[in-house]
Amino acid sequence: MSVPPAERTVLPVPTGAKRLTVSEGAERRSGIAGAALLMAASLALVLTAGALARELGARYGAAEVLFLRFLLSLPVVAAAAFAMAGRRALSVTRPGGHAVRALSGVGAALIFYAAAQHLPFADLVALSYAAPLFVVLLSGPAIGERAGAASAVCVALGMAGVFLIAPPTRLEPWSLAMLAMAFLNAVCILATRRTAQADGPAATGLVFVLAGCLLTAPAALLTDFQMPEPADLPVFLLLGFAAGAAILLNAAAFRRAPAAVLAPIDYLGIAASAAIGFLWWGESPSPAVLLGGGLIAAAGLGTLWAGARR
Repeated sequence: MSVPPAERTVLPVPTGAKRLTVSEGAERRSGIAGAALLMAASLALVLTAGALARELGARYGAAEVLFLRFLLSLPVVAAAAFAMAGRRALSVTRPGGHAVRALSGVGAALIFYAAAQHLPFADLVALSYAAPLFVVLLSGPAIGERAGAASAVCVALGMAGVFLIAPPTRLEPWSLAMLAMAFLNAVCILATRRTAQADGPAATGLVFVLAGCLLTAPAALLTDFQMPEPADLPVFLLLGFAAGAAILLNAAAFRRAPAAVLAPIDYLGIAASAAIGFLWWGESPSPAVLLGGGLIAAAGLGTLWAGARR
């Protein structure tokens, strides 16, 4: 998911052709059901964090909100990472990949937080889900994976959804910024695939949060940093907890079930964001946004299906 998805540590679970006994099949189904609940909880926390960040962004700078979110989520992520991997949580074998992931992921998150004050919440989330389309386009030159005909059709379908939400005839600067955010998220996803396979989810998640603190601190200090009002402190704490817990629940879900099972749950975020925008800020998504979001979700699921077939 993309609010922002850069923090997600996705490690696809291998699926083999081994025949299962009745008890093993029941255990597998129970595990998948548990993973689905973890994924749904992670999605809820990601959307909550996005909504809280948007609310705080009306009173504080985007860089400050992002810095405090990274800082306050660090204890949650660090405790889990050290519990999972001990000292190896700080051991990385591909520092260059982690640097690319951090720069692209933090840049994407900063764009999202800034754009949140200029676009409806449903538009923000729907456009952010265009990231998998850019993954397909970049996977060839970046990691040598060629997209097939089915993936190409899905990309075209998804781009049609993007153009419905942000028509070229009336593109706004912040709509273009969100497409840049989706592109940066795609770069981050491709970098995550390399770093997570080499270093594991604990190091991948912890290093990203640490890098986020370091990268956003100067920007926060240089853009009129102001101490949070006492009434906003619980909101910032909730933002940090939600962001950190979402990373952990997402990683736990993908350790229990394959991406093909969990991705459809993640794409419910497009519909959920429309409901949040309406209930929280009274925003009614236009038919173009609803249709465009549906096309983007269908395209994302289609690229996943095409990749699974390959």
